[in-house]
Amino acid sequence: MTTTRTLSAALTWRYSLIIGAVAFLFFVPFLGAVHLFDWDEINFAESAREMLVTGNYARVQINFEPFWEKPPLFIWLQALSMHVFGVSEFAARLPNALCGIITLLLLFRIGTQLYDERFGLFWSLSYFGSFLPHFYFKTAIIDPVFNLFIFLGVYYFFCASQLSADTHLSARSQFILRSGACIGLGIMTKGPVALLVSGLSGVIYALISFYRLRRWVLTLWDGIFFGVVALLVSALWYGVETLRNGWWFLDSFIRYQIGLFREPVAGHGQPFYYHVVVLLFGVFPASFIALGAFRRSASLSDSKAQSAFALLMAIVFGVVLTIFSISTTKIAHYSSLCYFPITFFAAREIHRILLGAVSWGKLASLACAGFGALVALLLTLFPLALIYVERILPFVKDELVRAVLQSPVEWRGYEWLIGAFYFLFVVLSTVLLWQKKFELGFGMLFFSTALTLHFFTLFIAPKVEAYIQAEPIAFYKSLQDEDCYIVTGYKSYAPYFYARFRPQQCPSTLDHEWLATGPITKPAYFVAKLDGAAWYEQFPELKVIKRSGGYVFFKRNVPHVP
Repeated sequence: MTTTRTLSAALTWRYSLIIGAVAFLFFVPFLGAVHLFDWDEINFAESAREMLVTGNYARVQINFEPFWEKPPLFIWLQALSMHVFGVSEFAARLPNALCGIITLLLLFRIGTQLYDERFGLFWSLSYFGSFLPHFYFKTAIIDPVFNLFIFLGVYYFFCASQLSADTHLSARSQFILRSGACIGLGIMTKGPVALLVSGLSGVIYALISFYRLRRWVLTLWDGIFFGVVALLVSALWYGVETLRNGWWFLDSFIRYQIGLFREPVAGHGQPFYYHVVVLLFGVFPASFIALGAFRRSASLSDSKAQSAFALLMAIVFGVVLTIFSISTTKIAHYSSLCYFPITFFAAREIHRILLGAVSWGKLASLACAGFGALVALLLTLFPLALIYVERILPFVKDELVRAVLQSPVEWRGYEWLIGAFYFLFVVLSTVLLWQKKFELGFGMLFFSTALTLHFFTLFIAPKVEAYIQAEPIAFYKSLQDEDCYIVTGYKSYAPYFYARFRPQQCPSTLDHEWLATGPITKPAYFVAKLDGAAWYEQFPELKVIKRSGGYVFFKRNVPHVP
């Protein structure tokens, strides 16, 4: 028995080293190959940069003015990264890359503890090899870190529920303490929705468990202890800021969060089923594989702990999907916490298939092959369409779109091969699954998806970004050392970060018409999209510097005073 455990521990460590090394190679190198995208990536990175400029780490700011949307924990991580590596895209995205490595290692470890090493490997692999879960670890948005804190909070809550209240009081308290601390950190990362999601999930889980077992898996005191710990941890920032600035600070923050839930913000109103579509197609292939697990009841071979954890994952999925389907503001990454239960159920389905407990039908293989082939086709045709853009321009009538497509972007001519190779791997995976070589077939499907995403971010994403925003970003960079005003005719955080705004350089209260006609004391630059440039063209003092990539750039010199 001792020898078996030693071998298992050695195997677990070996797998952990492999997972960590592969995750590092996929997530960390080339993080700075693409400019940060407006809005979210630049928004958070700019807040971190302004912390370094002002030395004020207590409050999140944009353009050196209070920013009520987000608490500071993720911004602190970015600021720390920038302090070490400099203000750059690499530093802004590094916290999520490291979060990706940690997440995959945790999924392997938790999966191994619940089932075995093979389950842990496929849970980690399904997260690593699905579209959006993989992609978000290469970004500078808050959600990967936020979701990890919530998942850990829920997991420790589950661990506590598996222990007897009589014989393991100390251990239960430790797990509840960890759970509350993680949720408190989640509140400090993105706000009180961390407590809402975990709290609702915990209550529903406790009620269903009571109905099944006729006993409470957690007590009222457990819930109170959890809530107190979560609030105390989050009070390290919320409480201190409220004491320093008064209740108006907390009131402003809460009002913004409520408004975000009740009203569609920044045009992000979508239909009720929006997140269902995002999760089904955005978490491919895991989502397609997980459909089988969602249709089936718990296996008789599952232990009580495995069945209980599956129940909790299903509850978390349902709570998140319901909350953000009801919310009027719908953005793709709002439902990203669902990636954990989706990939869990995908790994569970694969584990059952490998054990022979359930079958994998050809219809399921065809569904994966069909959607995978469709994605491969799009990845093949998309670069080809832009390489030979002159052939599609006659069919494009919108002036702005035509200007964007004519941006000076250099294609090498081989980018379409990424989609072609993915198609070959999808076909090969399907053949292996038909031949019932499931371990190799599923493994190839996930790994080839991750490899395709990696090459996409290296060779295609920079060119896509060049069409969208390369021209204005290059313009802002050229103005970093100039004391000037910079304003845009559309919402953008790019000037702040890439022109390296200084305090009071260009207050948000400045009126564009005053900048165009008033007694300015330093040059003023205006950037407008082609379809919004007419308003600026009415002012004779504004001179067009250039037109490129669907943007028009204006300058007004300091007026001569006789």
